[in-house]
Amino acid sequence: MRIVTSSKGHPLYEELVSIVGADRVTDSPVILSAYSKDASHLTAERPGIVVLPQSVEEVQAIVRLCASTKTALVTAGGRNGICGACLPRVRDAVMLDMVKMDGLVRLDEDVMTVTVEAGLRWAELIHMLDERGYKLGFRGPYGGSAGTVGGSVSSNSIGYAASKFGPANEGVVSLQVVLANGEVLRTGTGWNPNASLFGRYSAYNDLTGLFLGDYGTLGVKTKVTLKIYPRAEHLAYGDFGFKTLEDATAAFLEIQKRGLTEELNLLADRQSTDTFFPGFLDSHPEIKAMFAAIVQEDDEELARRKMEIVREIALRHGGKDLGNFASQMHWGEMFNLVQPLFNNGFWLNTCHLRPIPSIPTVMKRLWVIFKKYKMPKNGIKWIASCLGSERAYTTGWFTIFSPTREKMDEALKIWNEMLDAIMETGGCPYWSGRLWENRVLARTDPVFLATYRTLKRALDPDNILNPHVFEGV
Repeated sequence: MRIVTSSKGHPLYEELVSIVGADRVTDSPVILSAYSKDASHLTAERPGIVVLPQSVEEVQAIVRLCASTKTALVTAGGRNGICGACLPRVRDAVMLDMVKMDGLVRLDEDVMTVTVEAGLRWAELIHMLDERGYKLGFRGPYGGSAGTVGGSVSSNSIGYAASKFGPANEGVVSLQVVLANGEVLRTGTGWNPNASLFGRYSAYNDLTGLFLGDYGTLGVKTKVTLKIYPRAEHLAYGDFGFKTLEDATAAFLEIQKRGLTEELNLLADRQSTDTFFPGFLDSHPEIKAMFAAIVQEDDEELARRKMEIVREIALRHGGKDLGNFASQMHWGEMFNLVQPLFNNGFWLNTCHLRPIPSIPTVMKRLWVIFKKYKMPKNGIKWIASCLGSERAYTTGWFTIFSPTREKMDEALKIWNEMLDAIMETGGCPYWSGRLWENRVLARTDPVFLATYRTLKRALDPDNILNPHVFEGV
């Protein structure tokens, strides 16, 4: 008997096999152990069984089975997240792995949308669209080779091209969702059976937004319709360094306000650049902070001129032109820059949103913490990175790296102090999961929380879908 053979011990095993076939159902202890983890350090319950549907009809049948038996159903995509949001919180849950639902359903060139199955990975979608002469706005999280479209819109993902187009959910036009009773809902202009999926806001209130960022608690997303744009061939790159974080932040804010770049990334201190791009600043000892700018346009002269304006703004704020190594590598190695960072050790993240002008304020708090724990002398490194996100706010990715498991206890102390500092300086996590949830719940307006829970009870009265998310359990 092979170690990965299903034990067939889950009470719903035979019924799930009858829906999707034995090759797409498993309750092997080895496989279940893998499914109890995402890309974070967080721990959770193992699912009781994993099933991989290939159609909306199969999802409907699985949801109805779980509803009739009052069995918890947890939906997962690529499990590439770093907050534990897709990990089960109850025993014997059915985990719905959506990665087999990975097709491009429709490319509608008349209204510039693409409809895909929720399990399609961002890297694959980008390639499919590029072959057809199109691009996305938001292009996926930095782990987009594994991350799925459905997973990203369920967890408010932010990543490539968010500086121009905003987070993942800003690009969503419509959703197909299987509700807790097994019925199928189409949002946006999908309310009209005779209409194409061309608009998010039409006739009714915005039901699309109800299911964005819900972590699968209100329904199972099976299809996602996204905005697309003509492919832009011409790229311009620029790296700019500053003697102070305040100067870098001022330039960063002005560029972001003017919407000049596809992507704009700030590394807030010297240590961050040294960790991300070792040796890059060796010949620039005066530089304390820097940012990398990427412009993409369908006209070469326009791309060049936009980068000239970026350079003018940077120099006016005391910046120094550092060439284009960091920006070109960041964009050219799309989805591949994350993996090398694991060489620094175990990740502990504090991803969140904040107004751009508050970057120096939070960094002053964090530097006090870093000094207190004698980092990086004790081997614990950090990266304080800020990605401009449409208009004038930013994503703060303040990450520390524990080099060994033996250092993890100390790293966790540092990390927890960092999480408090983020919240106390006005940061708002864009995803929650087990990482942020208790801190978020402690600060959430009671009316806001009560309204969400009213919706949850109405749509999922037996609390079948991803139970205990947003409950702090």
